[in-house]
Amino acid sequence: MVFVGLDIGGANIKAVKVVYEENSLKIANVARVYNPIWVLGPKSIENVLSDVKKVFGLERGKYYVGACITAELSDVFETKDVGVKTVVEITENVFDDSIENYFVSIDMGLKSGEEALRNPIVLAAANWAASAWLLERISVEKMIRDFVFVDIGSTTTTIIPIASGKAMIRGFWDPEKLAFGEIVYTGVLRTNVCSIVDKVPYKGFFARVSSERFALSGDIHLVLGYIKSDEYTTETADGRGKSFEEAIARIARVPCADTKMLSVDEVIEIARYVYEAQVFKVFEALMQIRSWLASKGFKPSLFSAIVAGIGKHIAVEACRRAGFKEILDIDNVVGSKIASVFPAYASALMVAEKVLRK
Repeated sequence: MVFVGLDIGGANIKAVKVVYEENSLKIANVARVYNPIWVLGPKSIENVLSDVKKVFGLERGKYYVGACITAELSDVFETKDVGVKTVVEITENVFDDSIENYFVSIDMGLKSGEEALRNPIVLAAANWAASAWLLERISVEKMIRDFVFVDIGSTTTTIIPIASGKAMIRGFWDPEKLAFGEIVYTGVLRTNVCSIVDKVPYKGFFARVSSERFALSGDIHLVLGYIKSDEYTTETADGRGKSFEEAIARIARVPCADTKMLSVDEVIEIARYVYEAQVFKVFEALMQIRSWLASKGFKPSLFSAIVAGIGKHIAVEACRRAGFKEILDIDNVVGSKIASVFPAYASALMVAEKVLRK
C-alpha cells in the first residue's frame, strides 16, 4: 500500500512517497521543487504535481494522498478561500485515480476533497497542523515530553510548543500565529533585507536603509558562509547570479551604496548586523512563547528545543539565547530525509493511520 504526502506551498512543493509493507512504513521517494506561484501561476502547481506522480510511479487505484496547503496566501488568488479551492481542485484532478485524497485541516484532522471545498478556510496554512500531529507522536516515541520545535525555511519561521506531549497552539490561522509568536515572517532565502532592519552600520555610523528590494536574506547567509550558492534555490533580488561577489554587490545597495563606495569587509559587517537582527526576531518570538508557557505553570528552562530547516543555524543561536536546556537537530531525531519534507511526511502518516486503523 502506498501513501503520498504533499506540502503545497506558494514557493516550494514538497512530496514524499511512503510504502507500507511487512507491517511497517518506509520512505520510498522524496521530492522538493521550487515553484514560485506568483511568477508561474496556479497552473504550475498542476505541472509539478503531475511530474511528482510520474516520478513516484503511482499506479491507478493503489495509493492514497494526503496534502497540506499553504499556497493560498499568494496574491495570485483574490482570497484564501479561492486559493484553497484552486489547490484542492488541482490536487483532486491530478490524483483522480487514487483510492482517496485527504487534506490536512487546522484541527490536526483530515478532510475529504468534498469537505474541503465546502469549508476551505479550515485548510488554510495547515502545514503546522501536520507537523504538530507528528511532533506529538515523536514526543511519545522519543520520550521528549516538553520541547519547542523551531523550523526556519526559505521564507518563514514556524514555532510549535509541545508541553506534556501535546501541541500547545494558540493560533490556528496565520494572522493569529503572527500575533502569538508562532510564526515569524523571516527566512533564510527570500526575506527582503529592508524588512529585517531599518538601518545598517556604515563607516562608523548608522545609515537608514532603502525600502527597495535590493538584497535578500539569501545574500546575507551566503556572504557569511551559512549557505552555499547551490543552496540559494530562489531567485535573487536583481536576477543576477549567486556568487559571493554578486551577493556583496546586492547588499552594498541596501544603504544606497555600491562596491566602489564600500569594501568587501564593510559589506560583511553589514551582513553580520542583519544576521544578528534576524536571530533577535526569532529570539523575541521564543521568549513570547516561553512567557506564555510559564504563565500556564510550565517551566520553560526545562524544555528542549528541536531545530529544523535550512535556517537551523539561526534557530540554534536564537534557542541558545532563549535558554533552552538542550538543542536537538531534527536530523538526529527523525533522520535527514524525513526532516527535509516534514509536513509532507506527516500528511502521509496521518492518512496511513486513518486507513490502517479501519
